Amino acid sequence: MELPEGVVLLDSLGDLQPGNISPILVCGSHCGGNSALARQVKNCHVKAVFLNNAGIGKNQAGIRGLIHYEAENILACAVDRNSAEIGIASDTWQSGIISHINSKAEAAGIQIGNSVKEAVAKIGDSINQPLSPKSSANFDAGNNDEEKASKADLKKQAQVQIDGVPITVTDSITFLNENNAGDIVVCGSHGGMSAGHYAQKHRVKAVFFNDAGIGKNNAGVKSLEYLNDAGILACTVDCMSAEIFNGQDVLVNGTISLCNQLAKSRNIEEKMMVKEAIKFI
Repeated sequence: MELPEGVVLLDSLGDLQPGNISPILVCGSHCGGNSALARQVKNCHVKAVFLNNAGIGKNQAGIRGLIHYEAENILACAVDRNSAEIGIASDTWQSGIISHINSKAEAAGIQIGNSVKEAVAKIGDSINQPLSPKSSANFDAGNNDEEKASKADLKKQAQVQIDGVPITVTDSITFLNENNAGDIVVCGSHGGMSAGHYAQKHRVKAVFFNDAGIGKNNAGVKSLEYLNDAGILACTVDCMSAEIFNGQDVLVNGTISLCNQLAKSRNIEEKMMVKEAIKFI
């Protein structure tokens, strides 16, 4: 796939590296998040980002990142979940249609209804210039302390118990590590394939995701069958019942929208609360 200079495609924001030199990020992740996440994206030299609106969802959590990216001087757009598969950056690039924008995007002439390709073409040479590896290295060295602080803010997990069952709660599946093998995880991530790969990589026992409005080709729940084949019990919760990128809300208020066969074999059902479903694992 041929891309304009300065554009990088990533299925997950968790794959964004400090050494990135491409200022325009087209990403399959949701457009939720907080100030720490936006700061991390800025520290990776991103000036414009295109993300999935994740069904918008409860409290408009799926597009909450727009204001945080604005605060970090990053142009940000969300694409309609029915136009591009969440978790698939190539589909965001090829088929994504803009549904929401921040004021920096509006000032650049981007409009709701534009394709991602049209929007990128409007950005102009001021943004669409990749950093040189040398300038990138200098930038990293100058902001090392801030970058480490930002990552420390993000990489948080909470350990709780429900009826004596230990649960790992985190806002993003990308925050897991090798110590989470065998955990029951409740996370704020979407249930798309990129998120499923993280769950499988860390060999969790069970995982609860946000369905991100399900979206195009059922992308928001596509990892469920994949994880079933990997021996991992998996469910998604309705995006209107719990905020995306809010693991605690998924745990407390999440209502199951879909579950894989392993979950069904444990008598976990749709419309069941996550807290109730955990008791069957």
